[in-house]
Amino acid sequence: FTLIELMVVVMLVAILAALAVPSFSEARNDRVAFDYARQYQQILVQARSRAAGTGSAHLALLTPGGGANRGVIRLYAALDGTPPPTGPNPVGSCRLNPAQWDDALPEILDYRKDRIIGSNNAVRFIDFAELNRAGINVDMDLRAQLWLDGTELGPSGVIAVCITPAGVTYVGSGAAPAQAINTMRTAPAFTGLAEVHIQRHRAGNPVGLERIVQMSGGGTPRLRSQ
Repeated sequence: FTLIELMVVVMLVAILAALAVPSFSEARNDRVAFDYARQYQQILVQARSRAAGTGSAHLALLTPGGGANRGVIRLYAALDGTPPPTGPNPVGSCRLNPAQWDDALPEILDYRKDRIIGSNNAVRFIDFAELNRAGINVDMDLRAQLWLDGTELGPSGVIAVCITPAGVTYVGSGAAPAQAINTMRTAPAFTGLAEVHIQRHRAGNPVGLERIVQMSGGGTPRLRSQ
């Protein structure tokens, strides 16, 4: 081969690589969106399995991707408030009293898992997933939108999902976590459909595949794409 022929081949390879990079980038970003949707699904699955296995009601708080927030899900377990060493012990009720989930309401900045939070020994922080991470999440503007029974809740809507050890699910929504929990406490057993739509955005417009985590009253949370 002559030097010119080798240079032509190198140039062709470089052009093909440059053309392929955007496709690889799009595929990577779609995969990241899928991975975060899978985390949401697994936390909801964990809520159901842990409630049955530990005898403690589990509360999942879901906040949407509105404003500066891109979406967060946090999981808590109910405890009876008994101080150590004899407690705290599991509580199987989702609505024992109005203050049952008070320690779950403040924004948690310390994300150490599986620990008692607050001062009344009534809530254990179990797990979380959030889209507010610097880097790729911000670059591709990955956001979560919350839907309840076919209606999008908007940028300020919060969903509270509580599952008892018997598998009974209670769901409430509101403009803040406290309001969503209060709605959940008085709601009948959930028989509808709650959804989390996770998708990338560009210039404010949705792009790529939409990942949807679906949860019905008594079923296992499912993940689908559209």
